[in-house]
Amino acid sequence: MNKKLRKSLLLAVTAAATSSAYAVPIYQSNQVTLYMEGYFTAHMVNTFGDTQMQDGASRIRFGLNVPAYDLWDTGFNVEWGIAAISSAQDLLIQGDQQVSPSERNQSFYLRQGHAFAKHPTWGDFSAGKQWGVYYEVTYITDWYNVSGGLASGTYGLNTDGGPTGTGRADSALAWRKKWEFDAGEFKIGLQYASHVADLAISVDDIAGPDTRLVCPRGDCEYGISHGISAVYRADIGDGFFIGAAYNRVKLDIASQDGLIFDTSGREPVLIQDDFAFNASSNTWSTAVGTYYGKEAFAKGFYGAFVYQRSQNNQLAPIGSVQGITNFFDARGSESFLSYTWGADNCYSFYGGHNYLESDDPEFDAALVDGDKYRLEQYYLGFQYRWNERVRIYFENAFDSSNVVAAPDYDNFNAIGIRIDI
Repeated sequence: MNKKLRKSLLLAVTAAATSSAYAVPIYQSNQVTLYMEGYFTAHMVNTFGDTQMQDGASRIRFGLNVPAYDLWDTGFNVEWGIAAISSAQDLLIQGDQQVSPSERNQSFYLRQGHAFAKHPTWGDFSAGKQWGVYYEVTYITDWYNVSGGLASGTYGLNTDGGPTGTGRADSALAWRKKWEFDAGEFKIGLQYASHVADLAISVDDIAGPDTRLVCPRGDCEYGISHGISAVYRADIGDGFFIGAAYNRVKLDIASQDGLIFDTSGREPVLIQDDFAFNASSNTWSTAVGTYYGKEAFAKGFYGAFVYQRSQNNQLAPIGSVQGITNFFDARGSESFLSYTWGADNCYSFYGGHNYLESDDPEFDAALVDGDKYRLEQYYLGFQYRWNERVRIYFENAFDSSNVVAAPDYDNFNAIGIRIDI
């Protein structure tokens, strides 16, 4: 393999760094490199008093890397999530497995699809559905095999974070640039996205008892969003990381043609089609994170912690509030710790927590039960790396969530396997 082609493959792998540690070249020439990567994972889970086999966050990615003019390197990445065990799951307990509501019964759905252009001086540019710059900070605790990623604001609104831009951002333009020093590495990321999704707004009792306000399709939407992140990796001991990220989305919740329904009967009846309202606001999330160690499941100790604050970035279960939408402001934290030892680093103990609570007096006052939303889970697991591409894991969650979060979360015990391409 010549040097230019080897460099092309390296850049292709780097572009997909959050997916898998390996990439398999499918086709190589002096002009292009086509590669494939991903993994299959499934686990047997006991939760809510039932035991079932579930899909994990299985995915497959294809990428094309094309060396361009001078030192520019271009290409694209396309990644799909795969539900191989069951195409009609109702229970989602893993943040990274979250998909949009319209895709939750599909066995094959888009996780990422973006083009990129990279230059050692000018940085990395990308356009399309991709990991948001917010994830440059929050990924450090998103390493659990079964659950996790529930309290960092990454997978906001019970989606993959696409509409908000915090997770796998929809329709995003991003620029990332890093500077290397003798003492470490500094990296910044900037992100922009225009309208990416309609908002389905339905609020009870706005125009009196037994009424429901529905926003006409196309009037309420996620507008322009912006994101920024900055991280520093220092060569201290096994490695030290500190970072911060901020993401903001304009919520356009306004119409002159609001639909008012009478809900006193068996079926809602339209009684007004010109109700004017304006409740436009913003969704924002900010996160800070730090870790010490080489990386998760690397030899030795790894410890990571993330703290976040957010506005209108979380959703409570349907029916848990009266009179207002179930958006709420929140604060949360996550941790992930692992210790790995043995020949070829094959044994790992790991654990940590996810904690998310509402920080919104208006929302708390409207709750049907309880005085706030609180998700609280603690994790303990063991992983055995059979070889470079196969791992077996045991993971348990101990749930202390309150009555508001309880419909979605509970204790679980899981055993599973992951096979990397």
